Amino acid sequence: MRTRLIQLVATLLAFALLGVAGRLVAPINAGRAELNMMGSETPQENVPPEYAFAIQAFGAFRGLITNIAFVRAEKYKEEGRYYDAYQLASWICKLQPRFPAVWEFQSWNMAWNISVTTYTPEERWHWVYNGVKLIRDEGLKWNPRAINLYKQLAWIFINKMGEMVDDYNMYYKRQWAWRMHLLLGPPPDPLGLRGDEVEFKPLQLEPGKDALADALLAEAKRKLEEKDASEKIDDLIREIHETEQRATLRPPRQFLVATSACYRWIKRIADAPDSLRELYEEHPRTRQMVRELRELGIFIRDETLDEDTYWNEKGLAFTFFYPYRMLKDPPSFLSQILKSPESDLDPEKLERLDEILGVSRDDPDGQALVRFLQKKVLREVYKLDPQHMAELTARFGPIDWRGVDAQGLYWVNEGLIAGKESIHSFYSDKINTARMIFFALRNMFNRNRIVFEPYTKNANLAYINFSPDLNFIEPMHRAFLTYGKMLDPGGTLYRTGHVNFLAEAIRLLYFAGRKDEARYYYEILRDLYGAQPDGSPNPRYAKSLDHFVMDTFRENLDTYRDARLALNGVIFTAIGALASGDLARYNELMTFAYRLHHDYNERRKNAPKMQLPAFKSVVTDVLLQWFRMPATTPGTTVIKARLWTRYLPTDLKLPIYDELKDLFAAECEKAGFELAKAFPPPEGIEQWRKEHPRRGPKQKESRVETPAQQIQ
Repeated sequence: MRTRLIQLVATLLAFALLGVAGRLVAPINAGRAELNMMGSETPQENVPPEYAFAIQAFGAFRGLITNIAFVRAEKYKEEGRYYDAYQLASWICKLQPRFPAVWEFQSWNMAWNISVTTYTPEERWHWVYNGVKLIRDEGLKWNPRAINLYKQLAWIFINKMGEMVDDYNMYYKRQWAWRMHLLLGPPPDPLGLRGDEVEFKPLQLEPGKDALADALLAEAKRKLEEKDASEKIDDLIREIHETEQRATLRPPRQFLVATSACYRWIKRIADAPDSLRELYEEHPRTRQMVRELRELGIFIRDETLDEDTYWNEKGLAFTFFYPYRMLKDPPSFLSQILKSPESDLDPEKLERLDEILGVSRDDPDGQALVRFLQKKVLREVYKLDPQHMAELTARFGPIDWRGVDAQGLYWVNEGLIAGKESIHSFYSDKINTARMIFFALRNMFNRNRIVFEPYTKNANLAYINFSPDLNFIEPMHRAFLTYGKMLDPGGTLYRTGHVNFLAEAIRLLYFAGRKDEARYYYEILRDLYGAQPDGSPNPRYAKSLDHFVMDTFRENLDTYRDARLALNGVIFTAIGALASGDLARYNELMTFAYRLHHDYNERRKNAPKMQLPAFKSVVTDVLLQWFRMPATTPGTTVIKARLWTRYLPTDLKLPIYDELKDLFAAECEKAGFELAKAFPPPEGIEQWRKEHPRRGPKQKESRVETPAQQIQ
């Protein structure tokens, strides 16, 4: 009887404990969500199916095995055994899929460590892009609120691919530009849409109305609360509002028009149907198009795409988007200068694709099908949300998504918004991630204007050129106003950066002939920072726009060396603009360079030996320097040939042709280009040679030996 009583009590106690445990499941799961320890709000979906075996097989020993593997992987890394470390890290990911640090480590290991142990650009790109895919396709799937993963992903795009830290960075830029160009093509030309009067209002940047600003404001509040200074929160918000009201009078029209064009372009893709059924309902003719495309080997289905399937020989990248891009894009310059250009497309299939989609006649149903596939590939292959891309465009400006910096900005934005709900402050991670907003915007300011002509047989031959995009002055200015104060409430770090940026932007706009915009930002600069600490006007800004620009530019031009370096830099930049086809910027920069040269020599007319050489001689020297840039890849030779053949005036070719023709011949031979097409002799070269002896000492007819030469 006693035994039965004990069993009954134990049973009742067990049920009671189970009931109590059941009541604790909800708060425990809520705590796990706050601690970023679960990937979805539904616990039943919390175990990655592909990792279920490893998780169940090792049971309670999983943590111990993970620790041992992690220590061993770190040891392998320190010893330079990166492949062994990679193998162990892949097992750690399977054992601890909810531990963001292992994904971050493995991605960093592939992109930075293993990649540099290889010797070809193709191998390096393989490892760098594998680091991207590991986090983007897997790590974030199971750790969607781990801000450090977003930071690592963005840093690969911004630093590894975007900066000069890797010798093959241009190859990475070409590879990514090719992927996005194949899918989206170039963004709309804002200059071609300047007459477009469609009303466009950018997304509001005020705190609380912008998801990114809201996330950063939450961090600023948390930081102030940790310092027992909660009363400063309202002051911070008020200061941001007041600053925006004072400074943001009216954005430049060119910025608004360019942003409007790019926003509507990407928004149309975001608004495309999500399934074939919806597509057929909205555009019934597309059903017949899909049926006819099957006859060409192009299969369009609702099944989820992965990147391997998409890039397969029979995947949509090669069967659909590549021929579609050939129909949309003009012939590349490269195809005109190759010795034996090859075509890998069947002309009959290309013509048939045009008939089905109506590419040449801009058939609206064909365009609807294209946008449906673009949205599908963006979301399923590259894990990019077109709606978020449209919002970023509206917030930051006319983004060219073919640039690696645009991808960095996208993943920074995603990370800061996704990570804002974590109970941990992770403040250093969030601050370091948020700072990348400024890195990405600064880089887009420097190089968002992209000219890209792909060459599928050899990515190194693809033509790519970057030039500054002055439309990103406004987004950078707004970022300093809004996000800078949130990241550094009460500090002066972003104030100094804002002042320097505005001064540089004013000079660039002034030199580009956009004086109204330069004056607009100069007024903002004087309004925000024109007073000294004691309240008196700062004499630096108490001058006209013309004097401010020239004075700030000449501040470091006191010596011959400084003046020559500055002049060479302006001319070098002008040549780069000309190579990309920006004739207006080339003329503006060359006009400024001439003015700078003239003013410098005028101030030293009483000391002729201190004057700069004749302006045309300076231009000739810089052109020689530009063309003598090492052709590390055939793509560099393409850039040179494009400038020489399409844009460089004859009067600038004549003085340099004889000095460069041997270099041209060697580069064309190495790249497989036809010299006569890539670098044809300038018209009138024979007459020039008669009238202008070759610069430098003439070669003597016979070699004169001296006693010194006879001594061995």
